[in-house]
Amino acid sequence: MEEDKKKGIVLPTAPRKATAVNARSMTLYGKSKVGKTTALSALQNCLIIDTENGSAFINGIVMQVPETLGPVGRFKWLKELAAEIKAQGRPYDYVAIDTFSQLDIDSEWVGTWNYMNSVAGKNFNRVCDADGKVIKDPITQKTTMLKPTDQEYESVLTLGQGYGYRYSRDAIMDIFNTLKDLGKICTIFVCHVADKMIAEKNGEQVMIKDLALTGKVRDMIPRLCDAIGNVWNENGKMMVSFVGNSDKIGGMRATHLLGYTGELDWSKVFIKEETNK
Repeated sequence: MEEDKKKGIVLPTAPRKATAVNARSMTLYGKSKVGKTTALSALQNCLIIDTENGSAFINGIVMQVPETLGPVGRFKWLKELAAEIKAQGRPYDYVAIDTFSQLDIDSEWVGTWNYMNSVAGKNFNRVCDADGKVIKDPITQKTTMLKPTDQEYESVLTLGQGYGYRYSRDAIMDIFNTLKDLGKICTIFVCHVADKMIAEKNGEQVMIKDLALTGKVRDMIPRLCDAIGNVWNENGKMMVSFVGNSDKIGGMRATHLLGYTGELDWSKVFIKEETNK
C-alpha cells in the first residue's frame, strides 16, 4: 500500500462496470411554445427554473427568476439558488433550466460587466469628456462606469477581432458549470431551436435544426451533456429524438436511449437502475 502511494497514479488492471445508467445532464431543444415546459412539469420531483417568465400556465414545482433583475442580477440570483439547492442536499431528482437560451442571451451583458471590471476593460463604458477622453477623479484616479441604460453603453462583443466573445463565453460556461449538478438524477438544459441554412456538396441548400446558442457554446454544451434530444409537437403529442443526423443534432451516452425516437415517455428516458442490471 505504501508503495502504491509513492507511485502516485496507479493504472487499472481490469475492466470496471458502468457507474451511471441515466443521463446526468441533458439538453432538450425545440421551437417555442411546443409544450417543453408542460412536458417538464410531468416529470416527478422536477424543479423548473423559469428564466423566461413562461411558466404561469403550468402546474409544477417552479421557481421564477425575479423579473426586476437585469442580466448580472439574474446570474447572481441563480448562483445563490444553486448554492441553496446544494446546501439542502439536492432535494430534487431533476432540475430543468427553462431556458438556457435566455441565459446565453444574458451572458453577453454579464460578459460586458465582467470585462468592465477587468484590468483590460478599465476604460470600457466609462464617462468621457467632450473629446472622448475617459474622466478620472484627480485624487483617486477612479473612473465612473456608464449605466446600461446610457445610449453610449456598448456590448463587449463590439470589441475588435471578436475579442469580446471570450467574456460572454466565459460567463455562460461559468453559469452552466454552476447549474449542471443540481438534479439528484439529472439536470436538464432547455434550449430553443435555431433553423439555419447550409450547403451540401451538391450545392443544394437544406435546413438543419441547431441549438439557439452563441458561437462556440453551441458546440461545447452538447459535448458536455450526457444526452441531447430534439423535441417537437406532433398532433398534440410531445415527441423526442436523441438520434442525430444531417438535419439535426442529437446523441447520448446513456445506452438505453440508443436510437430513441418517438413519444416522450419519461419512464423510458429515465429508467430504474435495477432494470439495467
